[in-house]
Amino acid sequence: MAMNCDEFLSAIKSRGATMFAPANRGTIMLTNTSLQNMHCAMLPMFMIDLYQKTTAINLGNGYIFGPTEIARPHAYPIPSITDINQDFSGMQQIRNKTIFGRNDLFIFAFDAFGKTKMLDNLTLRTLREYDDPYRALTDCLIAGKI
Repeated sequence: MAMNCDEFLSAIKSRGATMFAPANRGTIMLTNTSLQNMHCAMLPMFMIDLYQKTTAINLGNGYIFGPTEIARPHAYPIPSITDINQDFSGMQQIRNKTIFGRNDLFIFAFDAFGKTKMLDNLTLRTLREYDDPYRALTDCLIAGKI
């Protein structure tokens, strides 16, 4: 059974995830424009819903990137989704996809249809496609805790 955003956030918070303040609508729209200008996939509804509740999530070495960089005391900042995708721009394997999360083992992305994928960290080859985007978000964060 597929999760919704609130169920996902509740489940991941119960595992000890750190969540950050929600993004405002203007920031989300600006992020979408930036992604489009980089030839990345625009934010699907599940990411917009997530950003309206939290800009980024961290659990161990797993990260869901938000529309803005997150400064953290005594730790490296969590880069924004646009910064991460700028770093990968020009790579054919990422074209028309947007990276939204990563952990030590995998990178997670969605395509122009909002379909979520697990990618190999080194080759960026698709390892798994998800029917439920919240399952992809969960896998990203849970694998970061292992």
